[in-house]
Amino acid sequence: MGDRDQAVDRIDAIFTRLGRLARRRMPDDSMTFGQFAVLRMLFQQGPLAMGAIAENLGVSLAGATGIIDRLVHQGLVERRRSREDRRVVWVTLSEPGRQRMLDLQVKRHQEMCDLLKPLNADELETLLSLMERVADAAERDHAANSNPR
Repeated sequence: MGDRDQAVDRIDAIFTRLGRLARRRMPDDSMTFGQFAVLRMLFQQGPLAMGAIAENLGVSLAGATGIIDRLVHQGLVERRRSREDRRVVWVTLSEPGRQRMLDLQVKRHQEMCDLLKPLNADELETLLSLMERVADAAERDHAANSNPR
């Protein structure tokens, strides 16, 4: 195995470790990582159609519906049918959901500060630049592969 392959494997292992840590830091046992992802999407983007939520999560419409059902039950989101097209269901944060996300954003920011504490300002800027390059390339690749000509 070459140096690049070994580096890729090490990066993959690091992403796995960080993902495991992120899941352990979920706010409480009542919220899954998928539920948090939906709340964060709605917090950042505003109301979304069920289809858009499913697409953003990379799950089926039925899978997204299950996540939304649990969030509705917890009082964190609300569903509304479109007035123009009754087949379209819009999901929005409830006021308790918005407040929960505000609280979680503060906590998440502090956790990220703690996680990145070992890096000095130059190292942090380098990490940021490299991660943006990887994410931009992955998004371009995904868009090219999901829109066949």
